[in-house]
Amino acid sequence: MKTYFTLMLVLLSHTVTAASLSEQEQQKSRIVKGIYQLTDGALALCPKENSVAFNETLTLFKKRFPDVMQLVKNSPYRPADKQVNTESTSALTQQCVFKQRMLNNMIVTEEGKQTMTKALQTLTSGVN
Repeated sequence: MKTYFTLMLVLLSHTVTAASLSEQEQQKSRIVKGIYQLTDGALALCPKENSVAFNETLTLFKKRFPDVMQLVKNSPYRPADKQVNTESTSALTQQCVFKQRMLNNMIVTEEGKQTMTKALQTLTSGVN
């Protein structure tokens, strides 16, 4: 399960990073983009009928992992908030529900908590 969460964060992130970034900075970029796409980015794309439930889970997630979310919010790697919705409502609903389940699992499972602890450690590594 732990590998699943880590893999999902990596897959959710954009894999294209500048060649000038160190491996550590590339890893931070992937984590920030993945967490953003799983949280605020997903909320922006959720259809209205799913957004209330998703936002409730997202609020719990942000309360459970405030340090990580603060780092993501202030990161230079955070994507812009504007996203273009080109998918069908059915596909967006499925994505919204899937990401809500992922957030919930990260809140309540030991593997999810460990994944977020590792993300925090990575994002704060090299920070003075």
